[in-house]
Amino acid sequence: MKVGDLVRETWGLERVGIVASKIRRSTPRDNYELGVMYGDNHRVIDVIVSGTGKKEVVDIEAVEVISESR
Repeated sequence: MKVGDLVRETWGLERVGIVASKIRRSTPRDNYELGVMYGDNHRVIDVIVSGTGKKEVVDIEAVEVISESR
Protein backbone atom coordinates (compact mmCIF):
# COMPACT_ATOMS: atom_id res chain seq x y z
CA MET A 1 0.00 0.00 0.00
CA LYS A 2 1.33 3.41 -0.93
CA VAL A 3 0.17 7.02 -1.14
CA GLY A 4 -2.42 7.46 -3.90
CA ASP A 5 -3.81 3.90 -3.88
CA LEU A 6 -7.60 3.52 -3.97
CA VAL A 7 -8.78 1.38 -1.04
CA ARG A 8 -12.07 0.02 0.34
CA GLU A 9 -12.96 -0.99 3.89
CA THR A 10 -13.52 -4.72 4.25
CA TRP A 11 -16.11 -4.34 7.02
CA GLY A 12 -18.86 -1.96 8.11
CA LEU A 13 -19.84 0.72 5.62
CA GLU A 14 -17.29 -0.44 3.01
CA ARG A 15 -16.32 3.18 2.30
CA VAL A 16 -13.87 3.97 -0.49
CA GLY A 17 -10.94 6.36 -0.14
CA ILE A 18 -7.46 7.39 -1.20
CA VAL A 19 -4.37 6.54 0.88
CA ALA A 20 -2.83 9.80 2.15
CA SER A 21 0.17 8.52 4.17
CA LYS A 22 2.74 5.76 4.33
CA ILE A 23 2.17 2.77 6.60
CA ARG A 24 3.19 3.69 10.16
CA ARG A 25 2.77 2.53 13.74
CA SER A 26 -0.24 3.88 15.57
CA THR A 27 0.09 6.63 18.16
CA PRO A 28 -2.02 6.92 21.33
CA ARG A 29 -4.26 9.41 19.48
CA ASP A 30 -4.68 6.95 16.58
CA ASN A 31 -5.57 4.22 19.08
CA TYR A 32 -8.25 6.49 20.57
CA GLU A 33 -9.78 7.04 17.11
CA LEU A 34 -9.59 3.31 16.34
CA GLY A 35 -11.14 2.39 19.71
CA VAL A 36 -8.30 0.14 20.86
CA MET A 37 -6.16 0.11 24.01
CA TYR A 38 -3.82 3.05 24.62
CA GLY A 39 -0.59 1.05 24.45
CA ASP A 40 -1.46 -1.17 21.47
CA ASN A 41 0.66 -1.03 18.31
CA HIS A 42 -1.17 -1.28 15.02
CA ARG A 43 0.00 -0.64 11.48
CA VAL A 44 -2.17 2.21 10.22
CA ILE A 45 -2.57 4.60 7.29
CA ASP A 46 -4.41 7.88 6.80
CA VAL A 47 -7.23 7.64 4.26
CA ILE A 48 -9.17 10.51 2.68
CA VAL A 49 -12.71 9.14 2.51
CA SER A 50 -14.56 9.67 -0.77
CA GLY A 51 -17.67 11.84 -0.52
CA THR A 52 -16.76 13.40 2.82
CA GLY A 53 -13.20 14.58 2.24
CA LYS A 54 -12.33 13.70 5.86
CA LYS A 55 -8.97 12.18 6.74
CA GLU A 56 -9.36 9.10 8.91
CA VAL A 57 -6.92 6.70 10.52
CA VAL A 58 -7.47 3.12 9.37
CA ASP A 59 -5.81 -0.15 10.39
CA ILE A 60 -4.26 -1.73 7.28
CA GLU A 61 -5.91 -5.05 8.19
CA ALA A 62 -9.33 -3.41 7.64
CA VAL A 63 -8.83 -2.26 4.02
CA GLU A 64 -8.16 -3.79 0.64
CA VAL A 65 -6.51 -2.17 -2.38
CA ILE A 66 -8.91 -1.62 -5.28
CA SER A 67 -6.50 0.16 -7.62
CA GLU A 68 -2.81 0.99 -7.30
CA SER A 69 -1.41 4.39 -8.21
CA ARG A 70 1.50 4.54 -10.63
